[in-house]
Amino acid sequence: MIARNRQHPHATRRPGGLLALAAIVCAATGATAGDLSGSFSLGTGYYDHPLGIEGETPAGFLTQALRISTRLGASPTTSRPLPDVVKLGYEGNASQFDNETELGNMRHALGLEYFHTSPVAEGDPRAHSLSLGAQGALRRYEGGYTIYDYHELYAYAAFRRHAGTNTLWSGFGALRLRRYGELPEESFVEPHGQLKVQRFFSGRTTLGLSARFGVKTYNDSAASAVWGTPNLPSTSQAAARLEFSQGVSDRVGLRVRVDSRHTLSDFPYYVSEDIFDSPLLDTYAHQGWDALAVLKWLAPLQVWTELGYSRGEHDYGSLLFAGTPAGQTRDDSVAEIFTTLRRRLAGHRDGPELQLTAGWRDQRSTIDTYTYDGLFAHTSLAWNF
Repeated sequence: MIARNRQHPHATRRPGGLLALAAIVCAATGATAGDLSGSFSLGTGYYDHPLGIEGETPAGFLTQALRISTRLGASPTTSRPLPDVVKLGYEGNASQFDNETELGNMRHALGLEYFHTSPVAEGDPRAHSLSLGAQGALRRYEGGYTIYDYHELYAYAAFRRHAGTNTLWSGFGALRLRRYGELPEESFVEPHGQLKVQRFFSGRTTLGLSARFGVKTYNDSAASAVWGTPNLPSTSQAAARLEFSQGVSDRVGLRVRVDSRHTLSDFPYYVSEDIFDSPLLDTYAHQGWDALAVLKWLAPLQVWTELGYSRGEHDYGSLLFAGTPAGQTRDDSVAEIFTTLRRRLAGHRDGPELQLTAGWRDQRSTIDTYTYDGLFAHTSLAWNF
């Protein structure tokens, strides 16, 4: 099958330009240091399988991430936050890989958001909220992956509302428009949304249930010709998540999450003689379930330690992959075990934070190409301002 899933989900090009563009945002809005907030992080890591296939050369990588925002309009005259706030923000993410792995890329995004908050009741620190936003972004790859360069527009509306003293409702509706310059058949429009309810119980117990739905339509006229469909090809999926968290003590907590996804319309693909092709693979391409359990512990020296295990079953349905003359269907079983250490290097919450993560991923697939196991690791240092 022609490779269409070459972007690793963790791959996020060189740092040049991130700080420069942030400075442009500040200058354009006349923002002073007191008006700005955000974060900056530097990281490095390693993957045994950076592309997610067997027989790869392991690769190390460097990452940088910058987020910065400034409030537009008047500042509050008291310590009480303003009920209506408009913010302009910039996000930059960059990575660079070694061993001739051409996954290095850079993403820039600029967005505008409106936030409205209203008190639940007089004297209650909780608040209802409503937010609206739009963001324009572009991503640029290195080497052979430049054919996957894209630009996109994302818009959303979200809310949070408290019901009684122990129930919280939240949700969002969003629209993503993405355009690939060299691969117009990959361009799509994706309306999607989520509704979530959380229930807080005495004894440090929280339950959460959410439902999500999305539709992805490949909306360029080239898509019908490439994927061999009479109309514009599309796919849709419904998903649900059940979450549970339990505080065992002041220093120990447990959280468990179970996700279930169901494909409502098949992922588009094309088969002709020895050609097996599809759009870039993502979560719309498979259905199934994933489960995660994490034990969190505040260790001595104020080190937050997490030990986690995840397991999932991913069924790619009728989608066919190369391997036999007639093609093969694919079904994966995925397991990960990981640990994360996190510590503030200063005595306040905005001080630099050091994080180290390491784990092992084991993927068994009905197709040998996607069967592998190996180590992944990442460390980062982040500053808030």
